[in-house]
Amino acid sequence: MVIGALFALGAASVLDSMAAGFSWYLVLCLAMGFDTMLGHSYLEARGDEARRTGGALFVWGCVFSICVFSAMPLVLAAMGGGPGRVLGVLMAASSLVSVMLFTFQAPRFMLLSAAPAVVALLAMPFIPFHEAPASALQGALGVGCGVVGFLAYIGRSALNNTKMITGWRAANQAAKERHLEAEVKRAEAEEANRAKSEFLAVMTHELRTPLNAVIGYAEIIQEELDAEGRTELSDDAGRITNSARHLLGLIDQILNLSSIDAGQEALALREVDVRKLLEDAISSMQDEARVAGNRISLRVSAEAEHAHTDGNKLAVAVAAILSNAVKFTSQGLIAVTADIERTGADDMLMIAVSDTGAGIAKDQMSAIFKPFTQIETGSTRSKGGMGLGLSIAQRMAHTLGGDVGVVSELGAGSTFTLRTPLRAKAAQLVRAAA
Repeated sequence: MVIGALFALGAASVLDSMAAGFSWYLVLCLAMGFDTMLGHSYLEARGDEARRTGGALFVWGCVFSICVFSAMPLVLAAMGGGPGRVLGVLMAASSLVSVMLFTFQAPRFMLLSAAPAVVALLAMPFIPFHEAPASALQGALGVGCGVVGFLAYIGRSALNNTKMITGWRAANQAAKERHLEAEVKRAEAEEANRAKSEFLAVMTHELRTPLNAVIGYAEIIQEELDAEGRTELSDDAGRITNSARHLLGLIDQILNLSSIDAGQEALALREVDVRKLLEDAISSMQDEARVAGNRISLRVSAEAEHAHTDGNKLAVAVAAILSNAVKFTSQGLIAVTADIERTGADDMLMIAVSDTGAGIAKDQMSAIFKPFTQIETGSTRSKGGMGLGLSIAQRMAHTLGGDVGVVSELGAGSTFTLRTPLRAKAAQLVRAAA
């Protein structure tokens, strides 16, 4: 407002009329005060409609204030003679520079706000020239006020822009530092996770060797005891074998998970007999299913008999899903089906495992594929295991370029569907795993 007062004083001197200069200044102050009220109203508005209305009113209020400011240069050019034209140009140029420097981040608002000053500058050459009503001293004083006001506008705009640019640079530098810090922490976390996974992989390999020996000797002892007819001791040896196999299965799960985390999931693509793979997986689960009173059925369509994929990883994923179905089903039916899904590009192998078990609640669906997570928790948990099976199945599926989906209803059973490319290509799997 101080700069506006300088221009008002200059206009009053050039026009030789204090009333003209300060009446214009009064109207300008009222318009700018009204703009401030509209700006606060816009900031305090709640709701999209209210903000749109407040924003539109604020924009047009600003344009009106600029029009009021730009009207005086035209009056000075028409009635102030030579000094009036100089002062008018300084005032219009001040308005134009100020608008462009302050509103360059909003191009449409900048163009709208700059229009009155541009019109005033373009119109001045066409306005008829009149003798100045003021004396030479008054004219010089008016032009001097205009020069000071123009320099003040330029200086204020430059100072504000410097502050803005400094703030941007500081924010950009802080963002770069935060990004660098995050990258360092991420690298450290990945390295720690890789070291942990490598340690687990080595340890599980070391544990498998004595466990396999325990299983082998227990089976030999059980066979000898069966041959001697010593049933009770044979049953004890069988329990040793079963417990060792259970422990070996848990170790295998840790080994699979740690191998994936350590980035050791190299692919070995080959022709896979899908039916035989599924029959082997079912065979390995038959004893556990029989104990729980479950029946397992298998249906493989002719088109899904063979696939080109990593058979070992596919077998691990299928075994994990099938084991989950057997574990959470009692006195029920487990149906394993294999079919293909025709897509626009590559056909997909669909292996579905359906059970009539407990089912899964909707609010628990998001947790079932997390490692070391089971739906039943705490001391009341009725099922064993570490909660790794489905997580491993999902990760193996991702490595193969597919995924595992689930449809379930609490109390009615679940269907897990493993979906992988029927004819996998190494390049596709690298992209999918990434």
